[in-house]
Amino acid sequence: MKHSFCEDWEFTRHWTEAFGKGLPVPKQQAVRLPHTCREVPLHYATPADYEMVCGYRKRFRVPPVQAAPRLFVRFDGAAHQAVVRVNGRVAGQHRGGYTGFAVEITDLVDREGENLLTVQLDTREDPAIPPFGFVIDYLTYGGLYREVWLDVREKSYIEDLYITTPDLTTLKIKPTLQNAEGCILLVELQKGERVLVKKAFTAGGVITISCPGVKSWDTEHPILYTCRVSMLKIGRVMDTREVKVGFRTAEFKADGFYLNGKKTFLRGLNRHQCWPYVGYAVPERLQREDARILKQELACVAVRTSHYPQSQYFIDECDRLGLLVFTE
Repeated sequence: MKHSFCEDWEFTRHWTEAFGKGLPVPKQQAVRLPHTCREVPLHYATPADYEMVCGYRKRFRVPPVQAAPRLFVRFDGAAHQAVVRVNGRVAGQHRGGYTGFAVEITDLVDREGENLLTVQLDTREDPAIPPFGFVIDYLTYGGLYREVWLDVREKSYIEDLYITTPDLTTLKIKPTLQNAEGCILLVELQKGERVLVKKAFTAGGVITISCPGVKSWDTEHPILYTCRVSMLKIGRVMDTREVKVGFRTAEFKADGFYLNGKKTFLRGLNRHQCWPYVGYAVPERLQREDARILKQELACVAVRTSHYPQSQYFIDECDRLGLLVFTE
């Protein structure tokens, strides 16, 4: 179960040990996420406008949960090098501002009292971290610019689901599981409240399911289904994940692009995830609004995400509206 950790943060443009210890520091600010480390001018912005080693911190209490769960803090995006501490101890580090990550804090928290979460964030370009190291022609704004979550898990849980449709009636599911010994995976495919497929599998390995009668996804009729995967152990549900799925095939041939076996003309644009003044730091509604503009106002059928993983909200809205996404 995920709990939003976007409210009640404090921010400083200059990381210090005092800030990391929870002490007051000059010019600290109360902020909420998503947040940019510094607002930039509309014109003539440069990397110097946002490059710094800054700090974020949040005080929190562990919500009432079942006995002995695992606790993680999940960051959807922290640009560009993050050191995460809980109560002064390092919980984890991450290099790369465009990929989400999680750190486990199970053994670092006080379950009865108040805890201090801090993030020491280096927003400077580093040639050892993509996309830096060669030549880039865009700004790479800094900050905790996507959402942060407290994620409460059982000992056994689903870490990820990678779902593809090798043909227009088949689901292929590659789950990443933790502590899956003795577990069963219950897979359901739904359209609204109607369950179309329901099958159980022993946890481990790739799952392939035939789904006769489903309708394909295309740019005019973006039909989506819900694939729900539940992890069960001794009849108890340990974890559940849901993914929206469109049945489609995509192939480039010498004479063009084929969607579901039909030659399709691609009209689209490249998209960077930046906005005036705030850089990357915008909420869900603006991510989804970008997809709507591309589809409904600019008549696009495709978008290329230049040049990095972008917001899952944007990707999901493209799926819902009928926009093909070419990711990098």
